[in-house]
Amino acid sequence: MEDTNSKLKNQIMEAAGNVQYTFIAHWNIVNRLKEQYWIIKIGQIVLTALAAGGFLTSLISGIPQLSWLGGLTSAIALGINLYMLNFNLPDNIKQHTDAANALWEVRERYKSLIVDFDSIEIDAVRERRDKLIQTVSDINKRYPGTDEKSFIKAQNDVEKYEFDDGETAKVLNVKSGK
Repeated sequence: MEDTNSKLKNQIMEAAGNVQYTFIAHWNIVNRLKEQYWIIKIGQIVLTALAAGGFLTSLISGIPQLSWLGGLTSAIALGINLYMLNFNLPDNIKQHTDAANALWEVRERYKSLIVDFDSIEIDAVRERRDKLIQTVSDINKRYPGTDEKSFIKAQNDVEKYEFDDGETAKVLNVKSGK
């Protein structure tokens, strides 16, 4: 029986670890998409200013080559705008944020289950585990997945999401029970 309980607890801990990695990977994607979105928006502003400036300067100065600059930058800006239509970055950012937020709750439930493991009946543990598995499955079906780049970064960043000894009490401004 002890071996079965140990295997069950290990399975739950592994599932909790997978949720933690996926949670972090979604935040990595959110951060990467926000950076891309900001760069594209700044690029659109710069290109629009150059296009308008090139055309206006061409009209005022009578130098036709400046209208070519305006036309070229206008075409590039159009290409970026079309790209933004096909790849809705704000929607992708929201979906990955929502996925991470949903996984946060699951992660906390897994932590609670691990803490409660030895004090509740094994059938209740299995029932809670099965519900968590179903919840994760529903989240995975509802939201976009993560990518290898974000998952590898999550493996390197996992310590950033954990408290050091005594840090929790310090953050909460309470005395440690040690």
